[in-house]
Amino acid sequence: MFHGPHAYISPSWYETSPAVPTWNYAAVHAYGVPRIIADHDRLVAMLQELVEIHEAGRENRWPGTLPDEYRDKMITGIVGFEIVITRIEAKYKLSQNRPDGDVNAVVAALSASPDQTERELGEIMAKARHTL
Repeated sequence: MFHGPHAYISPSWYETSPAVPTWNYAAVHAYGVPRIIADHDRLVAMLQELVEIHEAGRENRWPGTLPDEYRDKMITGIVGFEIVITRIEAKYKLSQNRPDGDVNAVVAALSASPDQTERELGEIMAKARHTL
């Protein structure tokens, strides 16, 4: 299971009542047989690729260079794996059962939150409401 943003949803945000608190979320369930990556060089290459993906486009990118001894010490705390996916399911609960006014209010509340995860959930809800 790969979890996306999730957050508590207060009934005080809704325009309609009665209502109860709930939890909105987005997740992906990937099915398959995981395989541990035991080959050191392969794991190093996978990590370099992951760093490259996340550093791309950053103004002050980290080049990813480390002394081999330090890198290898850090890698001992990482378990690399791959999964040949046989089935994948997206799961979400984004207030799709609520009237538009309630969804708008939840999106507004989440989008104004100081919590980054809540703002991300608000963004997903805003995008998803046009496709649900």
